[in-house]
Amino acid sequence: MADRDVYFAKITRNQTGAFDHPFAHDLLAALNPHLDPDRHVTRYGREWKLSRPKEEAGFIVGKLGFVRTSPTAEMRYDDTIEDFVTDESYASQGSVSMFVVDAQREIMAFEERLPDIKCQSFLGAFRPLLHQDDPRWSVQLLPDPTEFDEFIRSVDSIQRIRAVVRRPNPGFLDDAKNFEDVITQTHAERAEIVAVAPRGEGLNPTAPWVKGALAQITEQGKGSLTASGIKEGRRRTWKFGTRLQVAVISDDIDTAENIWSWMARQVRERFE
Repeated sequence: MADRDVYFAKITRNQTGAFDHPFAHDLLAALNPHLDPDRHVTRYGREWKLSRPKEEAGFIVGKLGFVRTSPTAEMRYDDTIEDFVTDESYASQGSVSMFVVDAQREIMAFEERLPDIKCQSFLGAFRPLLHQDDPRWSVQLLPDPTEFDEFIRSVDSIQRIRAVVRRPNPGFLDDAKNFEDVITQTHAERAEIVAVAPRGEGLNPTAPWVKGALAQITEQGKGSLTASGIKEGRRRTWKFGTRLQVAVISDDIDTAENIWSWMARQVRERFE
């Protein structure tokens, strides 16, 4: 088994107003196949299903996978007729990915199982299995926040920054206080800040409101941040979110319990 990538996604309950139950209760109910044994999603000839999820130390853990049955033929020599014969039967093939969800932060980590289960194929099956007839849920991949630091280092100066932060669920981070004040005081769905540098000067890209917007978008998966800078007299433009957060799990972590524990630690360390 080769090393494999682990991705991170924000799971959101989109229903407005107060919830009758905690996030973990509702998510366990939404994912539990015991409540609907026939629940599955068929995509490209694969029948995807969820294992029954479990709650362990504040995390919800489970498996998502598929089984595909295809006709096969096997040749053998029949001594009774002294001839070669072909027996037709069916063979089952499949693959499964582990996932964990931090019930407090509402963030999921899940693994790719190449070549059968890629990032987008996992989400393509997970989303409809979670949604079913309940439109409250959404799942959004989380971007890599180090992109912005790399862009800052690649230019001579930052000329313009535009940040859009949407009303979050479950709440605002401490560094996003400016956006929280605007959204809560005006009852807005989103807030936008645009900063433009004075002529001949550059912006401070490490200003607290920029860091707050970046952190909020990173953990919530909602919003956007774009920037433009000057490099040797030429303008360069960058948009946050083109690269996803990825961790690499080594091939010696191979039991379900060890994989779940490793992914849970990754979520805690990245989103504490």
